Order: sequence, then C-alpha cells, then structure tokens
Amino acid sequence: MNSRITIQRFVAGSLFITINALFYFKYLYRVSLPMGLVVTGGYIAFIYLLFSLYKRQKLGFPVWVWAGVMGLLTIGSGLILHFIPKESLNVDRWEMIQLFWDSVSDGIYPYGVHSPEGNYPGPMPFYFIVAYPFYKVGEIGWMTVGSLWLTLWYFQKRIDRNSLGFLMLLLLSSLAIYWEIFARSTIFINSLLFALYLFGLKDLPKRSGLGFYGWAFIGGILFSMRTVFVLPLIIWGMYVCLRKEIRMIRIFKWGLCFIAAFALTFLPFYCMSPHTFMRLNPFVTQGDVLLPFSYVVCFLGLAFVVPFFCRKYADVCFYGGVLLFATISGHVVYGLYDNGIESFLTNGADISYYLFCFPFLLETIVNKDEE
Repeated sequence: MNSRITIQRFVAGSLFITINALFYFKYLYRVSLPMGLVVTGGYIAFIYLLFSLYKRQKLGFPVWVWAGVMGLLTIGSGLILHFIPKESLNVDRWEMIQLFWDSVSDGIYPYGVHSPEGNYPGPMPFYFIVAYPFYKVGEIGWMTVGSLWLTLWYFQKRIDRNSLGFLMLLLLSSLAIYWEIFARSTIFINSLLFALYLFGLKDLPKRSGLGFYGWAFIGGILFSMRTVFVLPLIIWGMYVCLRKEIRMIRIFKWGLCFIAAFALTFLPFYCMSPHTFMRLNPFVTQGDVLLPFSYVVCFLGLAFVVPFFCRKYADVCFYGGVLLFATISGHVVYGLYDNGIESFLTNGADISYYLFCFPFLLETIVNKDEE
C-alpha cells in the first residue's frame, strides 16, 4: 500500500477517534471524573479491537445486517426522541429552524426575528430548506437518522463489505452521532450532503454541457448551508486549476453559474424586506461565530496553500477534512484561552462543530480508489 495513503488513513482515523474521545470525556465527566476517564479509555480500547478485526477481514457482514441495525436504531431513536422534549435541551438549532419557518408562514422576514434568548437564525437559506420536511413532521432529530441511512446507501455501493463494516461500527460507536440525534443538532447532515457533492466533483472534467453546468448549479445551492464549506471548496478549485484538468474559461463560467445558484437562494428573502436583509442576514449573524475574522483569514489562506500538496483527488478530500478539523480546533482553543477549561466542559467551546469533519475523515479512512 502506498505509504502516503497509509499516513493519511492513520491521520484521519486519529482525528475521528480524538473527536469522539472529546465527546465521551466531556459528557461522562458530568457524571464524574473517573467515569469520564474510564469510558473514554474503554472507547479507545474498543477502537483498537475494531481496527484489529478490520485488518483481519472479520467485519464483512452482508448489507442487510446493517440495514437491520439501522432499522433498530431508527426505532430506538424514535422512542428516545419522544421522551426527550426538545425544549429541555441547551441546543437551539431546532429552535432556529422552527423560528425561521414560523416567521415565513406568517409573512415575516425570518432573518430579522430573534428567539427569547436574543439569537437570530444564522445558517443560509438552503439549510432551512433541507430542514423543512423535518420541521413539518415536528422532529428535527430525524435529520441525523436520515443522514446515517444516506451514509449506508452511499458507501455500500463503493466499498467492500469489510470496509463497510468498519465504517458503520465507527459511526455506531460514535457518541458524537448520538449527541447529534438526541440534541436535535443538524451539523452532520449538512456536512454529509456537501461532502458527497465534493466527492462527486472528481468526475467533473469528464462532464460537458448541461451536466457540467448542472453540477455548478447544484453546488451553489448546497453551498447555501454553511459558510465553512468554502474551505474544502477552495482546495478543490485550486487543485483543478493547478492540474489544468479543465480549461480556465470553463472554470470561470462554471464559477459564475455556481455563484448565481448560490445568490438565487437568497432572492426570496431579499424580496421580503430588502432594507432588513442588508442589516440582518446570515453573513452578518454568523460572521465571527466560530472565530474572529483575523483567524478566519488565516485558515482561508491555508486553503489556498494546501492544494500544492495534493497529488490525487483523494488528497483533496483528506486535506478538506484536516483543514475543517484545524479550523474547529482553532475555535475550541480560542474558547479555552478566552474562558478557560469550563468553556470545554460546559459551554463556550462548541465541540459539536467537529461533526463538519466526519464525512471527509470517513472517506479517507475507507477509500481504496488510490491504492
């Protein structure tokens, strides 16, 4: 196996384990310090055993087994979601979705309305469009359950059974995923959708006409979820330009189509209240939620440098995940510096943002296309 690929898999696996270890320690520490340490150690030991079974080709279960496991998870999640009122949670993503669509149904500009705590809806329009069906059924937690089904559907067509078993057990042993479901968070589904799109861009040079520009249109719409996706997008754009896989004039036209589709998602809300839109919009609300602007500029600069180290398309996905991890780590470190360890143990340094990395890390861990 190529040593570069081995190193990338090791790094991606280590980052995935680190994220979950942080979750296990943070939430079990609330029971007691010994509990936090013991359970985190148990998780790491389980992952070591899991990796050993993977190397010995012992995880090659049929796809129907994972479909059955997912069915049980879906039923169990439904029961637990029923008994955990969303109003009891200290996570307001479900509240922002409800506030947004309640405002729209009342004919009110949604980005100008705040919650009782004073928070305004921050994500971009397509984020709320993805969430709309779950808002209508009254349970945002189904978004993450649906994203796990989508993960199974996507990877079972691309990787062997042993690798699929490894990937599914990594996900199903992830406290971050269960936190995402029961806290009614929405990060994983956002990241998964954009990551699957980015993985698909590998074949863009082979496309032409409507297929070529159609991918730009889809990308612009999907980008209208979270601004953080600009980091892997820059890495991809620079990679394509450096390798000259697509003529610059075509890339320029593709980019214009991408931007037009992105802008189109804002048009209905601009028309609702042009004056308020200029004062209150996702760019203003989310401007420095993760990091101060000067820090953001540094990570954007890294996104332009990293592509010079990309040899193959798998590197784009790998470095996209690593840069997202570094950016969220910057947010966590900044929170620790600002408010001390309590910002990690209670609130302030939001480790849930690490879920943005998951699809990119998992792709690197199980991808064998570049061997």
